[in-house]
Amino acid sequence: HYLPLGHEGGESVPRTGLSGPKHGKVDPTGAPHVGGNTWAGGSGGSDTAGLGGRGGPYRLWDGNPVHQVSDAAKAEVSEEAKAQARALAHQAWKERLAEIEHMDERMWAMYHSVLGSVEPQVAQLQAIFKQAKDKQLERDRKS
Repeated sequence: HYLPLGHEGGESVPRTGLSGPKHGKVDPTGAPHVGGNTWAGGSGGSDTAGLGGRGGPYRLWDGNPVHQVSDAAKAEVSEEAKAQARALAHQAWKERLAEIEHMDERMWAMYHSVLGSVEPQVAQLQAIFKQAKDKQLERDRKS
């Protein structure tokens, strides 16, 4: 999924080094966090789950504008850290599957197969609904 318009935050220069992938702390206030190495769901930082950063184990968005580190900064992540991040991401994925009505990897593969076969039709329906909604909004504006 793509970010809604207005959630692009610009470039980020990481303020910390790379120490290894982790989930990070959850900020109960939902405040934006950029470029650090502490908060889950932030952006443009190092090692924690988020968007636009480097070295984090998986993508996690807290709803705030997303800041992006440069490709050069991303290239600084070691192969060992990338392997650790993949392992953490795989573990988090398995935990999430277990949360979804105790889904296992075999059930996920089956779900993914079914989803893949109907995805074009779902996208077509979404486009039709969006078009109908847009037409209704236009009619409402004219009246």
